[in-house]
Amino acid sequence: MASTNIQMVSADIKVKIPSCEVTVTYQFHNTTNKATIVTMAFPEEGYDASLENKKTWFKSFKSWIDGSETEVIAKRVDDKDYDPDFGYKVWWVKEVPFKANQSRIVANSYVSQPGSSAMPDKFFAYIVHTAKNWKGNVKKLRLELDVSGLPKGKHFAVQSKPNKITGNKLAWFWENFEPSTQNDLFVQWPHPEFEYPNDINWFEFFQNPVYVVQ
Repeated sequence: MASTNIQMVSADIKVKIPSCEVTVTYQFHNTTNKATIVTMAFPEEGYDASLENKKTWFKSFKSWIDGSETEVIAKRVDDKDYDPDFGYKVWWVKEVPFKANQSRIVANSYVSQPGSSAMPDKFFAYIVHTAKNWKGNVKKLRLELDVSGLPKGKHFAVQSKPNKITGNKLAWFWENFEPSTQNDLFVQWPHPEFEYPNDINWFEFFQNPVYVVQ
């Protein structure tokens, strides 16, 4: 997609945990004087996870173009870097037509499931860095994490400090930038079925900035 003439002008991403509900609203712009049809693919990845006989671990996925729902197809990716017993990739694919110099609003809404590890913990990740494949820099991106679904007083961690915290909502902002893995969201929280020591050091446990649910 590096040769595309479509620019991601903006993105507004909202994530809720532990329900793993995500809504994303993008603005895309055709930077040329020619009409075109673009294949848009939204990434789903699992680490130390297998699809087995499933097409996806998402509970649901829907997409809209300028307010009208559109068909999306889940396609499994055969990636040599992923052992099928320990990881997988799926792309949620749709076709988006653009008139010359047209801007369009594309929205996605999906419900995933949290991952877990032997630490033990629960975690969720949202991939931002694939937006670098669009033409030029992203002019504006806002990422919001809502942790109000976690029990009050519980600790949680994110891989980078937010720009703003309002109650149980954390927000990150970037302007005129090329996305990288540093912009991805990774959030961890305690496994609800495990009893942790009262004197646990949560920063050492998560190895990321730690916050408390209000």
